Amino acid sequence: MEFTIKNWNITITSDKKEIVLTPESVTLDGLAIELPGEYEKSGCLMYAFSKNDEKLYHFRTEGYWIAYIPQILTDISTEALDFLGGVDILVMPGAKIMQPALEKVEPELLITYGESAHEIALALGAITEVVTKYKLKDADLSMEKTACVILG
Repeated sequence: MEFTIKNWNITITSDKKEIVLTPESVTLDGLAIELPGEYEKSGCLMYAFSKNDEKLYHFRTEGYWIAYIPQILTDISTEALDFLGGVDILVMPGAKIMQPALEKVEPELLITYGESAHEIALALGAITEVVTKYKLKDADLSMEKTACVILG
């Protein structure tokens, strides 16, 4: 599974599937998902949540649960946290203000992007370089400490 970024849109490529994460929606192998609900396409199961200012996506591909938070949140509601459940990988814009939400979700791997992405990486104690492409390795996932990748 590979994560790439272009114009603040993140593309996840896996098993001949393409998932595009934009600030407004998610496109699952050509299917644009803009409304809350449950979706399935090309063997990928996706759930979309939207309430008040929270818009979240949670999907399973290649055996991993991936969550996407497209906007900066200062906190995350209990309802949204329940929606996310167990997350292996969290994709979200980076800003130190997102740290409380991140600590509640507790992903094994954070993939972050944006002008302030380095802030959340530093808050996690991660020193990482900015990359435009990241290929997932099982060794990057750890239950002990959240690893961090900055896309830019």
